[in-house]
Amino acid sequence: MVKYDQDGEGLMIYSKLVKLVEDNQEELTRRAYNELLTREETVRYRNVPEDILKERISDVYSMLVSWLNKERRAGNIRKYYTDLGKRRYNEGIPLSEVIMAFMLLKRHLWLFIMEKQFFDSTYECYQALELNNKVVLFFDRIIYFSALGYEEELAKAGHAKEGIFSKILKKK
Repeated sequence: MVKYDQDGEGLMIYSKLVKLVEDNQEELTRRAYNELLTREETVRYRNVPEDILKERISDVYSMLVSWLNKERRAGNIRKYYTDLGKRRYNEGIPLSEVIMAFMLLKRHLWLFIMEKQFFDSTYECYQALELNNKVVLFFDRIIYFSALGYEEELAKAGHAKEGIFSKILKKK
């Protein structure tokens, strides 16, 4: 039976995902770490010490759990990942590699969910579509905000007057 909160949102599937991530965060982190080190698209991450990189990966999954639990708002996510984008710029990690890292973390989460046969019924599969939309929204936001922060640092360094994301947004 699906439980609902006061807004009518299904809680069971969210709770199951939160528990799955919390219980397996070390395994998810290890898998994503291993792939980050072997992909040509993320070669600069090989320069980051293992403990620091694993902590960064784990932090993304922790932030996702907090966001799904509604402990963090979009404004908090924006500030955290805009600052993260600035840090990655200052570390010399190309923006394309920052974006690929987030894409790989998202991919590993969904591969893990499928591997664990997370969904017990067709109904849960439908709920999963809604959950997938939330997870995709989270990763889309962190990618966007990281890119904004990265571009702000790039502009400060005098390499560009304005970033591609800023230009796109001004056209609208």
